[in-house]
Amino acid sequence: MATTYQLKIVTPERTLFEGPVTYIIVRSTEGEIGILAHHMQLITPLVPHIITVYPENGKTEQFTIGGGFLEVGDTTTVVLADSAERASEIDVARAEKARQRALETIGKAEPNIDLIRAKRALARAENRLKLAGHPTAMTH
Repeated sequence: MATTYQLKIVTPERTLFEGPVTYIIVRSTEGEIGILAHHMQLITPLVPHIITVYPENGKTEQFTIGGGFLEVGDTTTVVLADSAERASEIDVARAEKARQRALETIGKAEPNIDLIRAKRALARAENRLKLAGHPTAMTH
């Protein structure tokens, strides 16, 4: 049996996941990171992506997050996410509208456009659609 550690995925509103896991895969600003038990302590910012969690029970779970931070401690790892959802919670129509708005904003050549914010919104929407199994072209 693989060694486990406690994982918590939390947002400002709720705890989305809490329990023993053997492994998780997250994406930081530096790239993908796999966390096993006894990983060195670490705090790193996370970008919008889909987290893959391997719980002790063996049933892989995925969550989409809108960015945040990862804190790896001695016995507990915490994902403090700006927002997080399970596939079953995703409103596909709302995510598709958010994706379209972000693409329209990015396509405008206006100097006052916050391009970084628009690209983050696009990444969040596309990750939601991907996790929900909705066929959509990934544009970035």
